[in-house]
Amino acid sequence: MRFFKKKQELSGGADELAIGGFLDDESELLSEALLDREWGAARRILAAADKEHFMYYVEVAATTRGVEEWIDGPIRAQPDDPLPLLIGGARAISWAGEARGDGRASTVPKEAWPVWFQRLELAENLLDQALDRHPALAEAWHYKISLSRNCQLPAEERWRRFNRLIEIDPSHLFGHETMLDSLLPKWGGSWDEAFRFARERTAACPATNVPLLIIKVHRNFRWESENGETRYYQRPDVASETYDAAEQSFWHDDYETTTLTPILWNHFAFALTHGRYFRQACTLYDAIGSDFVRKEPWQTVERYRNMRDWAREEAADPRYHDE
Repeated sequence: MRFFKKKQELSGGADELAIGGFLDDESELLSEALLDREWGAARRILAAADKEHFMYYVEVAATTRGVEEWIDGPIRAQPDDPLPLLIGGARAISWAGEARGDGRASTVPKEAWPVWFQRLELAENLLDQALDRHPALAEAWHYKISLSRNCQLPAEERWRRFNRLIEIDPSHLFGHETMLDSLLPKWGGSWDEAFRFARERTAACPATNVPLLIIKVHRNFRWESENGETRYYQRPDVASETYDAAEQSFWHDDYETTTLTPILWNHFAFALTHGRYFRQACTLYDAIGSDFVRKEPWQTVERYRNMRDWAREEAADPRYHDE
């Protein structure tokens, strides 16, 4: 199985960039199969995936619009198979989000709330059925963590679901990210809890993708607490922790590159650039190249290009020295 998408031939100059879509060829084929309602083809891709690819492919399926219209067919046709139940449950969570929208609760139309809760209930039921058939299905536990946050279940239940997940897959990236989100103040947690979780799980999972949590918690803290915009990353303690997290992850001697690695390259390139680790950031921009520019954290190609060019200019300055 190929880790990444085939290199694309550029029709213009060497700096022709675009926000990337799929991280590998199989995920694009999966999306096409789901859009065409070809469950057999989609299932073959899902069943052949290792755990890291499977994590990503389920996310692709969850965000593919229209799956909710027909996935009940494979569920009825294959009652003992946990896969259609998992995909149906994961998709129902995204479908609920489409009804609610991305804004704060005060901006959600009154008529959207019953739809939101109805779809979340559907997701819980489908995921529970998937777990009845396969109790160690990590992705089902991941999405149940998401449900525990969305339904504002007690902290004890959120932790129960997370602890069950890491019993099965100790370095499950998306599950860690979802649990981190549930510990943020906006979901009833606290900054102390969120930072402690990110640091403890980073220490527990060296040479994995989990140290991305350090970037995520700092990014949320900067946004939510009005911590000086991007100048926040220049604080010595923040810049140092960012660099150390990179060394705990993809710069660790035992780290193995996976299909999810470009996600880390982008987030760490952003944080290291703002932290003024320009030369280190440039190694990540080189790895990202023209094929792996992600929407997060840049939002636009122009912002990515400006940040990359700034890092390269500063790194080439003879007066530059590592912070």
